[in-house]
Amino acid sequence: MTDTNDMSEMGALWKAQAVQPHVLPADEIHRRHAALERRVGRRNLIEYLTAALMIVGVVGLVLLDVRLGALGVGTVGLILLGIGGGVVAWQLHRRTGSAMPIDGARPSIEAYRDSLRRERDALASVARWYIGPMVPGMVTIYAGAFLKVPPGGRVLVIALAAVTGIAMAWVIRINRRGAQRIADELEDHERG
Repeated sequence: MTDTNDMSEMGALWKAQAVQPHVLPADEIHRRHAALERRVGRRNLIEYLTAALMIVGVVGLVLLDVRLGALGVGTVGLILLGIGGGVVAWQLHRRTGSAMPIDGARPSIEAYRDSLRRERDALASVARWYIGPMVPGMVTIYAGAFLKVPPGGRVLVIALAAVTGIAMAWVIRINRRGAQRIADELEDHERG
């Protein structure tokens, strides 16, 4: 049987232990910061290229609608989608582009933490600035298609809209998970 007094002493000893802070060496901070910036840069490049291709495609489809005289709700949806793509590219640059480099003007760990915070905040708010600008165009395109197709084809339009909604929810979810991983890393650094 354990004596309660022994348990109190063990608890006091445990509480009295010195906590060793988690300190990253400068070269490790630089390595992690550079790796983060490379990942963000690659991702942003892919996103910019995707937005550019989408905008070119939208312009081509709108010009085709103009040439065929087929202007309608779908054309308005395409224009809104193209604008949304431009807004996403601008927001991506504004939120994640041009990080503060580690230059010796302030502690390296602070520059790295700032980069982590910037990326965490961008990922956590992706529903607003990444998905949000696309929604008006997508809704308009699907509404136009729903009104245009014969009643038998409406099930397909609804299914496509549902798949799009699921894909958008998935993008939000994986970005929030990424934001949480970064928040956990930040918490580790701020404790240490």
